[in-house]
Amino acid sequence: MASLIKVLSEAVANRIAAGEVVERPASVVKELIENALDAGARRLEIDLEEGGVRLVRVQDDGLGMGSDDLERCILSHATSKIGDVGDLFRIASFGFRGEALPSIASVSETMILSRRPEDDIGARLLCKGGETEGPIPAGGPVGTTVEVRHLFFNVPARRKFMKRERTELSHCLETVTRLLLPEPDVAVRVNHNRKKVLEIGPDADLRGRVRTFFGKKIAAALLHVRGGGGDLRLEALVGPPSLVRTTSRQQYLFLNGRFIKDRSLVFAAKDAYRGLIMPKDHPVLFLLIDIDPAAVDVNVHPTKTEVRFRDKDRVFALVRAAIRTELLAAHGDRPLTFRAEASGVASAPVSSAPPPTRQQLLTDLERELDSPAPSLSTPALPSATFGPAQGTIARDGADPGARRGSDDVNPCKSHGKVRAVPEAELDAGTSGRFLQIHRSYIVVEGSEGLRIVDQHALHERRIYEELLHRFESAEGEDQRLLIPEVVELGAADQAILLAHADDLKVLGLDLEAFGGTSVCLRSLPLVLSRISPEAVVHDLLAILKEDARDLEHDELIKSTVAGLACRAAVKFNDLLPEAEIAELLRWSREHPDSRNCPHGRPVAVSISLRELEDQFQRKK
Repeated sequence: MASLIKVLSEAVANRIAAGEVVERPASVVKELIENALDAGARRLEIDLEEGGVRLVRVQDDGLGMGSDDLERCILSHATSKIGDVGDLFRIASFGFRGEALPSIASVSETMILSRRPEDDIGARLLCKGGETEGPIPAGGPVGTTVEVRHLFFNVPARRKFMKRERTELSHCLETVTRLLLPEPDVAVRVNHNRKKVLEIGPDADLRGRVRTFFGKKIAAALLHVRGGGGDLRLEALVGPPSLVRTTSRQQYLFLNGRFIKDRSLVFAAKDAYRGLIMPKDHPVLFLLIDIDPAAVDVNVHPTKTEVRFRDKDRVFALVRAAIRTELLAAHGDRPLTFRAEASGVASAPVSSAPPPTRQQLLTDLERELDSPAPSLSTPALPSATFGPAQGTIARDGADPGARRGSDDVNPCKSHGKVRAVPEAELDAGTSGRFLQIHRSYIVVEGSEGLRIVDQHALHERRIYEELLHRFESAEGEDQRLLIPEVVELGAADQAILLAHADDLKVLGLDLEAFGGTSVCLRSLPLVLSRISPEAVVHDLLAILKEDARDLEHDELIKSTVAGLACRAAVKFNDLLPEAEIAELLRWSREHPDSRNCPHGRPVAVSISLRELEDQFQRKK
């Protein structure tokens, strides 16, 4: 009987390894930059075409290779980083497996040109789909140039899963950010389709590097944290409690200069903010840990972003304690407070008392419904939110001038006064009476029972539909900013926004480059006027960085619109004027299919009279 077990050829083995190491052009960029840094490079030139699918070229000024090393560098498991098994437990370099170059060469057309400082002439090696030619003598600068063309040309199943050009470019720029943030003395220039998209010179320190990538405003606000000693040291730049984000995208963790992902370290950092920020918020974080290489295992996954610490608790405790100490020294141990009420009186600190019982909640609700309505200063939503704009809209979303009081608007109060809708606004099956309760829900009386509306979900769905219609029809009303909003960003973030500028302009968001790495916002849709222009820019960036890499164009537009709608919609604990509630309900009646918010949560729930009668045991 013939043997069933076969030893795979080197070509097949490299193709399998390529599936793990080379996921997309950004994977090629990562491996080539890491090799350059291991070679001592201090200047990189990166050229991309079609998001890196057509071309990735990385040129460095590192040590270079001789002809013999060049011939061996594309062989499987050929590496200069380790020599025996013991070296695996004290890895101090980026690469060490010897899989990157052979994997890349097996699924592309690869050219490597290299020259050492002591050589008068360099050498060049060609490889197409694993078949090599050379090396042959060739002229070139000191260092190494690796040119990877037509990625996955011989693996069409992988190539068809590549995303749009700008999506792949976004991945590549994020990879550059992750690799060079902890390398302040390395300069880089990135060109895409022969146009410069990123140029960064050397910086003095970590704060300078953050300033280059993310802008002066963020860098100046960050707190400098140091901790540890001996074989475990920590340096970090962390945001004060006032500087938080809605996602964790602005959190970067580095271990011995290597970008890593570790949930326990993220949790340790966030735990240091306990009581200082809202639980749903994410602090800005740039964390560098230096540790004895023998105390950590980086040989966990081919991407080398996952690690295992020998003593995780020690590292966790250092991260939490060092950040917490700096936060308390800079801002004091303040109890967590919620947003101020409309009257301007701050809310009380979070109580440590046990949550109220069901009976207590019912008693509180009954007391609220029976008590007289206090006089509240309630800023109404801008008219642009629900209807045509009237007058000038301030950047904070409220009408300029003095704050409105109870004489300016007549809010639908959640204190026992039920507003009746005029007969002309009614539809079949509705009595026309509604009540806002807990400043979050709207209870509508109908002939067959009650309908309880989530005001945020309904408003979010309305804004979503209006923005989506605007994009599809290229029609809509904009608010042209009297003073354009200039927002300073990092170079990579600016490139991401400008890559989507055409689509954003159709949505009414007129964005353009404005010197250095800043962007200028000149207009925004009226339905987004509750958000400040600067917040709109940061929200857009967070949405695009979260979704742009994995979604096709149409899905990306819907995701962007959904994210903006959620941020612009009224929130829980917003006391709404009765006119705005009536307008929301009118829109809901005209769009009966809009039963869910863009993220899938229900807009309303209904309780029939029969259900009420069953609960009160009126019918048996």
